[in-house]
Amino acid sequence: MATLTVITPVATALTNLSPAAAAAAGDQFLNDGSTIVYVKNTNVTTRTVTFVTSGTLVGIAVSDVAVSVVQNAEIVVGPFPVYPFNDSSGYVQITYSSEVNVTVAVVRVT
Repeated sequence: MATLTVITPVATALTNLSPAAAAAAGDQFLNDGSTIVYVKNTNVTTRTVTFVTSGTLVGIAVSDVAVSVVQNAEIVVGPFPVYPFNDSSGYVQITYSSEVNVTVAVVRVT
């Protein structure tokens, strides 16, 4: 599991996203509730990107959020509320159906 760096853009400069290659074991990022995730898939096969939830509602597990990213697509997902997405350490966990040809960047939108 790789920890992704959260990019915080500033009004006075253009911020370079510099997406990272998705990790085979998944990724994580520190989340403050004002964070979005950019995903690009350059593979010929659709990839499923899953954002794991850690919460429950009246004892029932909150479903993970799975999004499909088709060939040559770029998507933005989020922001992610602290509850139910953050784990006990304050991170959101991301898994991939396959990490091959998938890149990801995390941006704080405060």
